Amino acid sequence: MTGYDPRGQANRALLVGVSEYDLTEPPYGVPGDLPAVRHNLNRLRDALRRGRVFREREITVCRSPDQVDFGRALRTAVDEAEGVLLLYFAGHGAIPSAGDELFLQMRNASVVAGGHAVFPGAEMFTTVLTVLAASKARRIVVVLDCCFAGNAAWIWETFRDKRRVLLLMSVQANHRTDAGDPHTPTPFTDELVTLLDDGDEEVWFRGLADAVRARMTGDGHRTVRGDAWEPQSRTEPEEDVLLAAGASGGGAHGRFPWHRGAAPGRTHPAKRDPEGPGVTPPYVAGDGPGGGGGAEPVPGGAGKRGAGAGSSGRG
Repeated sequence: MTGYDPRGQANRALLVGVSEYDLTEPPYGVPGDLPAVRHNLNRLRDALRRGRVFREREITVCRSPDQVDFGRALRTAVDEAEGVLLLYFAGHGAIPSAGDELFLQMRNASVVAGGHAVFPGAEMFTTVLTVLAASKARRIVVVLDCCFAGNAAWIWETFRDKRRVLLLMSVQANHRTDAGDPHTPTPFTDELVTLLDDGDEEVWFRGLADAVRARMTGDGHRTVRGDAWEPQSRTEPEEDVLLAAGASGGGAHGRFPWHRGAAPGRTHPAKRDPEGPGVTPPYVAGDGPGGGGGAEPVPGGAGKRGAGAGSSGRG
């Protein structure tokens, strides 16, 4: 397995959180504002600063942008990144009835329901991936905290330039999630930041993805449908990237010890990444089948995130 250590490179992290929306009333509004997302951005920004992979000037926080402002910020990060480029999005997500695309809804988003629902003011995940792939960055990390985030898996799997892209999704395909307490981060990002902000140990993408999935399922989190809430991840088999260096610069005895070396019951030889310093990243078994597929109708409900055409465009 090859791991990339981007320390010392020109890294960029773009943290996008949409907590306020212009249109939240029927018939075209999104399900509502998401005050918890404000806390997501603060916590994640601080954790990345302490992780010592991203310098402070390399982290951009984008609060409740409209689609134009998001596109501008994304292109800037793409143009500047040479090491690792991280995009984090928290907000409403929407899918068409076929479930074959994920729309990231920005501040000016609206929903036009019907047999072929459309989502003005939202960015297609396919477009986001295409823009990210234009970067010179050696690794691209995408973290999605939104309803239907797992529907991005199918898009990643069919994307031609996916080798550099490591994708972490807050929930499995075709599921909506509750944003949680407005005074705290959303449940997924709360777990994510707690694990990322280990303090002493290195944190690798694969170990982080495996650990947040274990924490979410182990703590009994449930989706709106009542199923187990299971974050998903997608990477090529040999890819990994360092996301936090930790105060001690390494070690195999962190909060979840498979940050480096082998996961429990697994072994693998260390390799050197020709694009960066030699490291020994974790080995984590891949996710089970997921992503893609047709979305089924979901019930409405105030305070829930996301909108799908199968639910008349309302979350």
